[in-house]
Amino acid sequence: MELGSTVTLAYEGTLEDGTVFGYATAEKPMKFQTGMDMVVDGFEKEILAMNEVGEKKKFTVSEYDAYGEYLDEFTQRIPLEQIPFSVTAGQRLTLSNSEDGAPMQATVIEIKDGSAIVDLNHPLAGQKLTYEVEILEIEDAPENFVSFAEKQAHLKQQSKLLGGDQGDDFR
Repeated sequence: MELGSTVTLAYEGTLEDGTVFGYATAEKPMKFQTGMDMVVDGFEKEILAMNEVGEKKKFTVSEYDAYGEYLDEFTQRIPLEQIPFSVTAGQRLTLSNSEDGAPMQATVIEIKDGSAIVDLNHPLAGQKLTYEVEILEIEDAPENFVSFAEKQAHLKQQSKLLGGDQGDDFR
C-alpha cells in the first residue's frame, strides 16, 4: 500500500492481559488516510505493509511505537478549589492550561488532602498493543498527496522565511 492511501478496516486491539481496548467492525469500520498522522506509528507501519482487500494480519506494537512509555513523574496535584465541579478517582478530565494552550486529557488517580492527583499519561502509555486487522477497502492516494510530515516541514521552512522561528539559521 502506498503512503496517502485511504484504508478501511476492521480490527480488535488488545493489551497483554487480553483486555480489549478498541475495535471496529465491518458494519462500523475504521477509515483513515495513511501519512496523515491519524494513527500510532507502529499501527500505520504494519498497515502500509498490507496490500490486498481481505488481507488479515495480527501484530504487536511496542509502547515506543504507540503511546510512549509510562512516565511516573507525569502526574500533577490540583487543588480541588481550582476544579469547578466534583471529581472522583478514575474520571477523565480535560485540562486547559497546558504550556501551548491546547487541551490536555488527564485521569484522576486519587483525591487526597483537598487535591486531585491527576495522571497526564495517555491511558495506553507503557502498553504493548496487539491488533488483529482485516483490510476491507483501499483507495489510492490522490495524485497531489502531501503527507503530514511534509506539511509540517514546509510550514517550519515558511515560518523561517517569514521571520518566525529562526532557530540556528539567521539571514
